[in-house]
Amino acid sequence: MRSVMPSIDPDIASLAPGFRALSISVEATSIVNPGVAADALRRACQSLTAGGAAWAEAHLQAWAEVFRQFGAKPQRTPCSAEALRKRVLRDGSMPSIDPIVDLYNAISIEYAIPVGGENFAAYAGAPGWPLRMARSCSTP
Repeated sequence: MRSVMPSIDPDIASLAPGFRALSISVEATSIVNPGVAADALRRACQSLTAGGAAWAEAHLQAWAEVFRQFGAKPQRTPCSAEALRKRVLRDGSMPSIDPIVDLYNAISIEYAIPVGGENFAAYAGAPGWPLRMARSCSTP
């Protein structure tokens, strides 16, 4: 199994010393019960529309401030977790896409953190972690 050790660009580390990145590698397998993911996504959307975690907005605002410090425009390009949460608040739910995507979207919505997946087979060389991780945000 291929593994990746995420790194954090020194410029990002100086702006957000508490920033942490996590990489988990998994082997593909058959999806036995795809409904579990759709249910998790539905529950996360319901939790958010019912009020969600009290700390989530402050968490996302802290990252928006870090984004501003390194030149990004969070109003124009919010972090992925914020964009998903705004969509759910606007539409009341999020459509099921795929069991894997549904699971990481559910985590992003419920916990106000960006989670995503990459197909290692599609890479030539190592993924571009420092820039991508900084732009998609995580815990400040």
